[in-house]
This record gives sequence, structure tokens and C-alpha cells, in this order.
Amino acid sequence: MEWFSFFLLSFPEVLLMLAVSFALLGISIKENLKSMIIFSLLYGGVSFTLNIYMMNSVKPLINLTVFALLVVIIFQFKMLHGFIISIIGFIFLVFFEIILLLPLTQIIPFEQIAASPWLRILAGIMTIHIPLLVTLLVIQRFKLVIKIPLLK
Repeated sequence: MEWFSFFLLSFPEVLLMLAVSFALLGISIKENLKSMIIFSLLYGGVSFTLNIYMMNSVKPLINLTVFALLVVIIFQFKMLHGFIISIIGFIFLVFFEIILLLPLTQIIPFEQIAASPWLRILAGIMTIHIPLLVTLLVIQRFKLVIKIPLLK
């Protein structure tokens, strides 16, 4: 993965995952925006590093754990809250990747997407960034907030 992929894929992806989780749980995005940007830079860097050096089935679990730990450290939430926020973000990420990447690979072969950094960035924008942004806007527009008793 090229270094510019970090800025064009990982950073916005993490920022949107966190924003969707926060909006869904009723946590203020405006009050936490600076911390969210710092979080996205740190986690994006960790994710980018793991993509370079680790190619096995443990990587998603490590990503989920690092995401949760950074939420706990940066936003000073309890560990359970960090994992709930992390799981919500990853559920949306995986959902959109599975639902939207499969039809895209019918148009552009997966091997071609994987081989080209710019096609990978375009695929990421189409299958993750735009759907997460639309989800965030819908959650905020209709004030869709879930109440989880464990977050009290």
C-alpha cells in the first residue's frame, strides 16, 4: 500500500467510522472533533503499518483491539465503551465492504483494483467513504440514537 493511500483511504475511513459510532450513540461530534482527527491520524498510521507488516487472520482482531484502546485513551471512555464504539464502527465498515465491493468487482476485476493504488482509492471512496457519510447524515438528520444500558 502506498503512503498516500494512508491519507486518502485510512484517515477518512477511520474518521467516518468513529463519527457514525458517535452519532449513533448520541456522543457529540462537534465537541470531540479535534480528538477525532488525532484519533484518525494515530489509528490510520497503525492500520497502515499493520497492512505493510502483517498479512494473516489475526490482523482484524488486532485492528479492532487497537481501535478500542485508542478510543479509551484519547476520549477517556471505559474499556467496555471503547469496544462497543469499535464494534459498531467495524460492523458498518464490513457491511459496506461486503455489500458494495462485490458488485464493483463485477465491473472491475478485483485483481485490477488490488494492483492499482488509484483504483483502490476510488473503490474505497465508492464502497466505504460515501456510504459511511450518507449513513452519518441520515443518523444526524433523523436523530437516530440508540440507548445502550451498558453505556450509562
